[in-house]
Amino acid sequence: MSTASEPFYAVRYQPAPALLRGTVLRPLSTLEFTEACEMLLAAAREHRCPYWLLDGRADVDVRPPDVYEWLSDEFLPRVHRVLGRVPTLAFIARPEFWNALRARSYASPLVIAGTFRAGWFTEECAAMQWLTNYRTVLP
Repeated sequence: MSTASEPFYAVRYQPAPALLRGTVLRPLSTLEFTEACEMLLAAAREHRCPYWLLDGRADVDVRPPDVYEWLSDEFLPRVHRVLGRVPTLAFIARPEFWNALRARSYASPLVIAGTFRAGWFTEECAAMQWLTNYRTVLP
């Protein structure tokens, strides 16, 4: 479990065009992963921002399948309901982490679902280019 003296995740909002940046600061436990998701949702609700750039390059462990099922089946649909918009998430991961996820069929390069859009990348530049296709200036 995390403590205040041991930060594990940072969330930063950037306006015009709106973007929420989440950054893994060190490898996350499963509990910290879900806490980070809730931190993102709280910031997204506060700023009404559906565009997320999530840098997980500091993370090292592929989680159990139920975590990814929770993310796609419960958490991201809840984000959609809370924001009233389809969240668009660009995940950045180290190549070996991304390959491990794909090998276990936990992630596809691109997911366009009714309640969210997600893309997986290994470089921030490519992730930002993809997000640019969807981002707009929010009032």
